[in-house]
Amino acid sequence: MIKKLMLPLTIVAGFYMPGRCEISMASPEKLNGMLMQKSAPVIVDVRSGYDFQKGHIPGAVNAAYNTIDKAALPKDGSLVLYCGNDKCPLSHLAAKTLEALGYKDLIVLDGGIAAWTAKGFALETAAGLQEKKAAIKISSISAGKLRKRLADKAIGVIDIRPGKDFRIAHVQGAKNIPLETLEGSLAALSKDREWVVYDIDNKRVKAAAQLLAQKDLRVKELSGGMQVWAAKKYPMESGEAK
Repeated sequence: MIKKLMLPLTIVAGFYMPGRCEISMASPEKLNGMLMQKSAPVIVDVRSGYDFQKGHIPGAVNAAYNTIDKAALPKDGSLVLYCGNDKCPLSHLAAKTLEALGYKDLIVLDGGIAAWTAKGFALETAAGLQEKKAAIKISSISAGKLRKRLADKAIGVIDIRPGKDFRIAHVQGAKNIPLETLEGSLAALSKDREWVVYDIDNKRVKAAAQLLAQKDLRVKELSGGMQVWAAKKYPMESGEAK
């Protein structure tokens, strides 16, 4: 859920901003969904470097609110700013500073990092970033080879698109596990099978394949995704998975 917060006249980090400033607010659930999109926003932690190293939202960059005017943040996309909790004003102050510098698409995480963790979403730490596993090399399977193996019980096909797209048309026999819910569904996937994941977005497929590989599941990406499969008129189904 995104809502609007109207802030009164404020003087921030040397910038005088008359009138009222309209800032978008995003809930932790909304932000988590945004991070799964192709054009994901840049997440900015405006707390101190010390707090950032103790734990931050995965992928966030650190730009302390009192020096954020010197940060080289991109202007061609959304910026989501956060601080400690719903009583912390730093993310709002940073947003107003950035607005004065010409930034347009500014969002504040409602409730800050405290709300994020309260919803069960993960954090990264400085140590965790250093110890994080390197990306696992994932092989692919051609549409033609997969077609020949559709009846093979040793292989399973996962469509990571939203349910509405899956119901329109999908690879015959595929199961639908949207990328946004995939991590929570990994325990139900058998390690005795080889899994093939597909989408229409290569970036999302790679993210999904890494999730499976990190759990020691055998996985391949469908080369060309749904576009190639459909173009070759290979077996497809519509509706819910059978």
